[in-house]
Amino acid sequence: MLQVLRGDSTTEMELSGTRSELRALSRSLRNEQGGCGFFENRAPFPYSRSLSGLEFRETSEDVVCIAADGPSLKIHGGRMALDLLAENIEGFASEADHSDHLHIEYFPGHDYLSQDSEPLVIAIYGD
Repeated sequence: MLQVLRGDSTTEMELSGTRSELRALSRSLRNEQGGCGFFENRAPFPYSRSLSGLEFRETSEDVVCIAADGPSLKIHGGRMALDLLAENIEGFASEADHSDHLHIEYFPGHDYLSQDSEPLVIAIYGD
């Protein structure tokens, strides 16, 4: 099952799951809104805590914002930006090695991510 771990001091998060779970998440992000539950890891070391769910929604913004809000990971943004995020996750899930990670974080000039987004690392475990 998908899980998201968060380091409260760094705001960095790691979303991990199997290839099929990550592809399913990618398909879900193509909807206007939705959500899912996450596996809650009771020992999230080296992170501070485990988030319990995802909420996402399409907005009129041009970019995507990814941030923890209490126990949930929230993703909101414009359709084109959400689709680009979904494509990146799907491509990574389909082609990456198990040792690879996908870093999704804002830098000046980033074309689809809000500067208010928190860093997110995508990782694969299992098949």
